[in-house]
Amino acid sequence: MSNEYWNKYYTSLVGARILAYCGMEGEEEDLNGFPTFTVRFANGDTGQIEISQDPEGNGGGFIFGLLAPERV
Repeated sequence: MSNEYWNKYYTSLVGARILAYCGMEGEEEDLNGFPTFTVRFANGDTGQIEISQDPEGNGGGFIFGLLAPERV
């Protein structure tokens, strides 16, 4: 897919507000679930996003740059 596609796809997060962390949805036993969040998009729609390691959904992902739990 082109950069134009990904730019349009990911800019839907600009201005979004995270309303809730819903947990690690999916395979609980081996901790390969997907971090899931409820968000309100800038256009006012509410939905859920999940973080995956790739577009095929082969496993949960990780976000770098967040505060460590001991610093929250």
